[in-house]
Amino acid sequence: MIINAHAHIGISRVFDHEFTEEELINGMDKYGVDVSIVQPLIGPGDYRKYHDDIYEASVRHPKRIFGMMAFSPHIDRDEYFREVERCVKELGFVGLKLHPLEMAVDPLSVDGRVAFESATAFNIPIMVHTGMGVPFASPTRLLSRAREFPHLPIIMAHAGFILYTQDAISIAEICKNIYLEPSWCSGQLIGQMINKLGADRVMMGSDWISNYPIEKLKIDLLELSREDNNKVLCETAKSVFNLNDKI
Repeated sequence: MIINAHAHIGISRVFDHEFTEEELINGMDKYGVDVSIVQPLIGPGDYRKYHDDIYEASVRHPKRIFGMMAFSPHIDRDEYFREVERCVKELGFVGLKLHPLEMAVDPLSVDGRVAFESATAFNIPIMVHTGMGVPFASPTRLLSRAREFPHLPIIMAHAGFILYTQDAISIAEICKNIYLEPSWCSGQLIGQMINKLGADRVMMGSDWISNYPIEKLKIDLLELSREDNNKVLCETAKSVFNLNDKI
């Protein structure tokens, strides 16, 4: 089984992207992806609709699409918590995304902390974009949060995005609740992550579904053991997102 831990449906005004459900499913079928963890982009309109759209896609494609909410914490704290609760309890979402660049939020700020609090409260992992968008998107911003919430799985999306990947690895060595999703990193750096942290701390993600073949090829070229390959492509994400009884 292959789990893509980082996929999208929606519109981004910041990056000028649009990804449709049809494109995602067609790509999954074409490239042999069994399951995708799908999050919205930060686009125009009501964030609830973006979450509802992903939920409806998950209903149309059961056990293939699982939702991850993504919306700005620069709103009323109670409203943020209510939406996280709705997505987890009513829509069955399995994770929360914080994007320091798209959302213009510092993980170390008061509003940024709300995302970590809510993920902890509803027992889901949090994925945080790292790399482009420093200083807010620097992996170093997650060190104190990982220590403050030691039982919360924190996934570094893009694992520092090449330029800051060594920082991401160093922080993950210190904080055992940090996991790396290395989309857009080099194959050599992905190999370093696995060697230093273990395959059970690394999960494959594509970001764009069209990027999936490249990300998969990087893993293939590492010539990992069968066990480690299975962890990176499936078991790490399955465990972190609590999918064992869902797929």
